[in-house]
Amino acid sequence: MRQASNYNVHATESLPQSLALHFISPSGEDMDISGMTLRGAVVQDGVIMLDCAVTGVSTALVTWPRLAAGCGAYDIFLTDASGKEYPLLKGAVHVMSRVTPPDGTNEAAAVAGALDVSIPETEDGSVTIVENPSIVVEELVRQAEAARDEAEQLVETLEEQVESGELVNEAVANKLPGALKEAGVELAAATGQSSLSSGDAADTWTIVGGYAMTWGDEILAGHLPDSCRLKSISTVYFFETPAANQYCLRVWRLTDGAYSLIGTSAYVSNLSSGQTATWVFTPGVTLQRGDKIIIQVCEGTEMTPYALGMHAVLTPSVPGRGLITEVSNPPAVNGTMAPLMTVVVDYDDGITLGGIELATARQLDSLGRDVRQSSATAEAAARTAGQSAAAASTAADNAATSATSAANSATAAANALAAIPQVDASGNMKLAGNITAAGGTFAGAVNANGGVNIPLAVGAPTDTGAVNRLHAAGMAGVTGILTSNAFLNTDAITASGSSTVTKTVPYHLAGIKIPKGTHSTIQARFEVSNPQWNYSSFAGFSFLWRATNAAKLSFGIGRGGKTIRPDLSIDSYSIIPANGLAYNHGEILDITFDNVRNTDRNGYTVRVREIFALNNTDSWQVKTTTSFVPASQNEPVPWTIAKVIYQQKSAANIAKYEDTGALWLMLTGGQGYNLYQIATCRGVSNFETGVGVSQWVTDVVNNAAGDVSVYAGTGEYTYYHPGNVNPVFYGLDAISRNCIETEETADFVDINIPL
Repeated sequence: MRQASNYNVHATESLPQSLALHFISPSGEDMDISGMTLRGAVVQDGVIMLDCAVTGVSTALVTWPRLAAGCGAYDIFLTDASGKEYPLLKGAVHVMSRVTPPDGTNEAAAVAGALDVSIPETEDGSVTIVENPSIVVEELVRQAEAARDEAEQLVETLEEQVESGELVNEAVANKLPGALKEAGVELAAATGQSSLSSGDAADTWTIVGGYAMTWGDEILAGHLPDSCRLKSISTVYFFETPAANQYCLRVWRLTDGAYSLIGTSAYVSNLSSGQTATWVFTPGVTLQRGDKIIIQVCEGTEMTPYALGMHAVLTPSVPGRGLITEVSNPPAVNGTMAPLMTVVVDYDDGITLGGIELATARQLDSLGRDVRQSSATAEAAARTAGQSAAAASTAADNAATSATSAANSATAAANALAAIPQVDASGNMKLAGNITAAGGTFAGAVNANGGVNIPLAVGAPTDTGAVNRLHAAGMAGVTGILTSNAFLNTDAITASGSSTVTKTVPYHLAGIKIPKGTHSTIQARFEVSNPQWNYSSFAGFSFLWRATNAAKLSFGIGRGGKTIRPDLSIDSYSIIPANGLAYNHGEILDITFDNVRNTDRNGYTVRVREIFALNNTDSWQVKTTTSFVPASQNEPVPWTIAKVIYQQKSAANIAKYEDTGALWLMLTGGQGYNLYQIATCRGVSNFETGVGVSQWVTDVVNNAAGDVSVYAGTGEYTYYHPGNVNPVFYGLDAISRNCIETEETADFVDINIPL
């Protein structure tokens, strides 16, 4: 199965933004995506569909709607010309809050990012992406050209309307020239209400708890516009016993394969046989012709599904129409029994020709943003049509000029990009000619390997060189000062089962050997100077740890007791919150390494489970993160782990989940990268955090052919820099590779399976 590429999206609250995509083949040429489509969605409080559009032969545009501040997830799928769907992109959506309130008038989406997307030729490969800022310029040119074309089309439409008298609202219909009316052309506004009926009165009755139908089905006789608002449904109750409670109707609509509630009526109560019950919906339920809906009867404030006896009519059986059986042994009918009902709807404002509906206002809206405003001032436009057309023509010329200007800007930008010196694969930048600055002219090649490296002349360093050296040395010193050692207490290491512990003192290193066919729970502690009082400046921790086969590593962070439970299965929780899961502010991290290499994807899956609580009401939750670390058969995980690293960019809000922390693995071996992010975490606050991490627990179930070893050593605490920020987090985040693939949060359910 083809794998999607990970790409995290950063957006701003209530501001629609777009991601421009340029599809290329694995060999680098433009890829023709004609006949292909894209679908995507983002999850916040619910699922929100993304606006995906193919904009050219090899380009597409994905637009994020106005999102609320917070975090979510998204994915995008590509359907090829054969109809087969493949995952394309996925990742997290980080929406930053804003101070300036949105004005709600700007519907255009800013192009906030651009990617070159390469789709593998085989179905078992992975999609790859490369950020390409030049695509943004191309997309802006395309939008400007589209605006020019839209303006030119508007000019043609207005000119045709002026010449033919084709007008689009009631005000203009009333101003039609007498010659048109004499010719028999009568336009009228469609507005008001309509009553629909499912048939004539009948003695037949049936038990109805719910009824499924397609809106616009032929059982509803009467004028039914394409778009309307359901105001009321009236049914006749028939049963031997009065229905003494209160009842309501709920309307459900099928959307993307699932029914969602779209309307609930006011209650009716104390129904007696033969009584007409009118279920009123305020302000009305918006329905479109073709909507698949269910009308459901509910009882009481608990909205309990309920079956009423109703007069009914016999209708032909068709797919998607019929009773939702709520009771045992309903009456047998030869066909579909529909409740006898009268439906009242409000029209959407529209126009009719000779009583036949032509269009609704909602449909007219889709013709363009300017058409509705033109309709609102149609009378004035009719009197000054020539001026309006001239003005629109000028607008088209201006749009064309803007498009030309944008194209020129794009050309200039492209030329500027081409003029920027490029860095080759070896990290070298070549400049033609000399570098001229206010201080003089410098000739020769400049080495830009990680920055501009200008060798100093032989002799004493210049003043500037001295300052730079002191600055670099000072920053290194600051980093060293704002850390402290955590010494592994090798005397306190315990290992259950028949495992043996070999320690080296005073180096604070240890090796634990687990024999074949056995299990061991290893517990280790750190010795630290406890540099805190009521509050802590703990910002992160890293320590030496690795295992030679499948293992699980667990540790707790921050405030609150932790209960350690040895000799459980690998999937069980070795550490849980203490005192009967009593609410507290700290959290627990549980990392599982299965040591099973995925030969198709060439790497290892790592699972992280984060146990945390935001408040006493919601209690404990667990966020499960699955990551995939690429590695060859000569770079096994967790064998090649050198350090386990946890860092926070800032102190966490104990009542909110904001992804302030993260977990990394530092790996040795021949990987192209040796720093991999495997999870984001809520983190802990400075309120009585203590030293942060004081111990760890490792579980090993040795099913290997020989002994399995766990090697461990000292650690290092990181403290916040002035301003309560942690530059170590940002440095790791900048140079690491993000391996996160899925994240899922659910209520904590304890897993406690003894071996």
